[in-house]
Amino acid sequence: MSKIITHACGHEQIHYLAGFASQQERKARWLETTKCTTCFLATEQAEQAEAAVRDGAAIAHLDLPSLTGSDRQVAWATTLRASRFCSFGTRPVIEENGYQACVLVTDAKWWIDHRALTDHELLEEAERCAVEVSILASSDHDPSLPQAV
Repeated sequence: MSKIITHACGHEQIHYLAGFASQQERKARWLETTKCTTCFLATEQAEQAEAAVRDGAAIAHLDLPSLTGSDRQVAWATTLRASRFCSFGTRPVIEENGYQACVLVTDAKWWIDHRALTDHELLEEAERCAVEVSILASSDHDPSLPQAV
């Protein structure tokens, strides 16, 4: 059954309510206490933008190299990288080699692909990739082949 719900933000939205009558009534009462989809998404985006600015300001002194990739990749990866470096700053001891390797990673895709790793795993992966890149750089390889990082 579809029902027009007036949300806590004052906006009206049509919702499909399934289940028994008592379940539909309970769901309708709950929906009235929440924001509509548009307001909810706007709030989420504002919070994400605020966090990105806060993280960016916290790591501004690090003078990190620019990321490479598409505009969307760079925007997302910049936020991910800033968040990670902020979390690194709160840890008492950081693996120096892994930290330096993370500083050198400029591929936005790498940051996006490794976003689910723990801080320790991310540092290890960055160090592993740095070793691979140094091996490729020191050996005679075909420059047309893709780089590891």
